[in-house]
Amino acid sequence: MWFTSLLGTLVKRRRFIIANTISVTVVAVIICFLLPKTYRGKATILPPESQSPLSSLLGISPGQIAMAVTNFTLPLMATPSDLYASMLESNTILESVVDSLDLTKVYDVQTRLQAVANLKGQLSIKVEPDGIVSIEADASSAQLAADISNSLVFFLDNFNRRLQRQKSSDYNNFLTIRIKETDSALALAQNRLRSFQETNRAIALDLQSEALISNLAQQKAVLTTMEIELEMLRKTLYPGHPSVVQKELAIKEIKAKLREIEDGAKNQTDSALSALDIPLIQVPELSLKFAILKRDAKIQEAIYELLSQQAEMARIQERKDTPTLMVLDHARTPELPIKPKKR
Repeated sequence: MWFTSLLGTLVKRRRFIIANTISVTVVAVIICFLLPKTYRGKATILPPESQSPLSSLLGISPGQIAMAVTNFTLPLMATPSDLYASMLESNTILESVVDSLDLTKVYDVQTRLQAVANLKGQLSIKVEPDGIVSIEADASSAQLAADISNSLVFFLDNFNRRLQRQKSSDYNNFLTIRIKETDSALALAQNRLRSFQETNRAIALDLQSEALISNLAQQKAVLTTMEIELEMLRKTLYPGHPSVVQKELAIKEIKAKLREIEDGAKNQTDSALSALDIPLIQVPELSLKFAILKRDAKIQEAIYELLSQQAEMARIQERKDTPTLMVLDHARTPELPIKPKKR
């Protein structure tokens, strides 16, 4: 019964229903053609690399720039690609894009902040599961959509380069200060070593010790021979014989010389030792002090050489202007709009 009543109502109002359907359809078609078209430009960036030949020296590389340009640690689940995405949405990057493309006029707004807000509403920045950063920009013209996406990539790279140069410059300044400090420490260590050598006549301590021991062995051999000869003379000659007395004096002189070699001379002016001879008793202590001073000088030399190499690498890095991003796809001018969907 209700179906017959409903059908009767539809039949009675058929003209109204058909007229409304046609009117709404015509209006929808007109609006669809009158709505402004929206185009989308898309660019993609490869995820940052993890290593670089300069990373061992500078800690800065094109692949690591996403982490190197900031002084904070990334959250546990964040990646360098996530940091790229955050930087692309920052006011620093967006304001540069607004100024370069004069978007205040394009969006017909009064201030840069309004243009930045409008631009944010037209952007879609995503990090894919494989780490690729996708940048999509919507605009009223095909060329503008492509320009916005490419400008975002350009200013992100430019921002990274500027920060990279700044960090290299700061690192270079730090190395310059450390080199000056190390140079002073090296000069002090070398002066201490030279003063020690001059004071203790330790020009070449190893060679001097070897020569001293060899001389001592020779004197000991001569003393032993002369003592044997003295015993033979005492058996054949009377005690006060000139030959016996002469031999005894010679032995006494050799023993005195041996004491000088072992313990050092009490009076340097009367010493028979050479100017480069070191008393044997002082050799262990002098060797230890000499080794410490020489070690300190060597350490400062090694530090100075290492810092000089790093400073040179930092200067090279500071002057370099190589891209910090690896762009997989630059945005191309789209051929078809994405809005409105006329179907």
